[in-house]
Amino acid sequence: MVKIKTLCGSKRLRSVSQPPQTLSPNIFQHLPFEIVEEILSFLPIREAKQQCILSSEFRSPTHISRRFLFGRIFSKRWSRASIVELVDHLFVTHRGLYIDAFQIYIDPVGIENFIHKWLEICREKRIQELELFFLEPGYTITADFLNQLYKLSTLKLVHSKLELPLNLLSMANLRNLILWFVPLKDEKIHTLISHCRQLQTVDLLYCTGLLCVEIYAREHRFFKKLRVARCKNLEVFVVDSATIECVHFCGHVPTRIRFIQATQLNEVHLNFVPVGSRGYFQASVLEKLVSDIPLVKILSASALIPEALTAKVRRGVFGEACYSFLNLMELHLIMKGGLFCNPYDILAFMKRCPLVEKLFIDIDDYTFDCGPYWELHQKSKMEKFDLCFDRLNYIKFRGFKFIAAELQLAKILLQKTTHLDALVLVSQKNCVANTWTQYGRRYDQLFHSWKASPEAKIVTFEYTDDPSCSSSSHSKEWLFSSN
Repeated sequence: MVKIKTLCGSKRLRSVSQPPQTLSPNIFQHLPFEIVEEILSFLPIREAKQQCILSSEFRSPTHISRRFLFGRIFSKRWSRASIVELVDHLFVTHRGLYIDAFQIYIDPVGIENFIHKWLEICREKRIQELELFFLEPGYTITADFLNQLYKLSTLKLVHSKLELPLNLLSMANLRNLILWFVPLKDEKIHTLISHCRQLQTVDLLYCTGLLCVEIYAREHRFFKKLRVARCKNLEVFVVDSATIECVHFCGHVPTRIRFIQATQLNEVHLNFVPVGSRGYFQASVLEKLVSDIPLVKILSASALIPEALTAKVRRGVFGEACYSFLNLMELHLIMKGGLFCNPYDILAFMKRCPLVEKLFIDIDDYTFDCGPYWELHQKSKMEKFDLCFDRLNYIKFRGFKFIAAELQLAKILLQKTTHLDALVLVSQKNCVANTWTQYGRRYDQLFHSWKASPEAKIVTFEYTDDPSCSSSSHSKEWLFSSN
């Protein structure tokens, strides 16, 4: 029922119930053939075929479809020979004026001539979204081909070589650039970003040729998301953009990593991997980094960051690093790769995040380093920790093993969190938490005795039963899927 407000005699609003209006099932039958055909052309081939299966007039919607999508699921159900035969038939028999999108997931070795023919047809029909997910390297996107893609808005290449034209005016409309396993030199990515002023997202994954990624995008009005991951030779990572909102970096700590004037930066993922057997890195690099992102609201960070910011001798004086996250609402700490991080380092880091509401800690196989320094100095400081987390309402530990250091951290958090809704403990992978045994119930009683928030729930899951709805936003693939 739909409620409609009307004016009665007293000029007061009153509600009148009226049956909702429904669309007639035959609403499209009087539309001209050309309009229905145009509507169907925007559907992906599979969906268009399903919609037209009962229509004698539209038995072949594939001849006009604008979206040629053959992703990962399609490749699992068909052999490569069948895919080549089908895709080639669809391209050859296509009679529409445009092809908006072409996506294919295939091994290109041996079918290069077919791919070249399909791409030429895409060029002629003003392709806008091109996604080539090749399972093996070998195919090259030529400069001559790119030079004629005047409508291209999305370019995704996987295991492909890329030649850039001298004049990049043809790619002026490019909004999404995704390059995975693409051999790139620094000057190529610099050229692409500087010339493609409409860019919104850039994703560079396993581009091993990159040594220096410097994103100077002050002239870009739409640049929002950037991911640079697993580019193992990268030494410099600099982002200079006033519009950037989300950055994801995964790899070893570069010798220089900075964010310049990133006033709109709300979400940052920093999954650092130590280099070499000892994992040495310069802590000063990360101290400068956190000073660049004080306004971030969502932060995912490896244990190397709280390690770098722990109290120590700086310029001849023992003390803590100077930084703060006054807007941070969600914090996700990844302990994998940590060297000497302990519970006090985590609490000291959280002390600089007064507005944090959600805390996720992925412990997994990590064992907190609680050596002599911890026993002599930090343990007593932790027990006298004088700050309450008034905003914190959700805590989740993944890989919880119920060892002493983990229990101490959980105890302090429960005692200092006055408005907690839930503490979720997920056991270590391939390990039973034993929380339902008599031994486990003792821990359950301990947790309830520690909590400062009477309404807080203590929930325990085995690793395989961890509900995905309780995971942080950082555990998701935030930028692109590989369909």
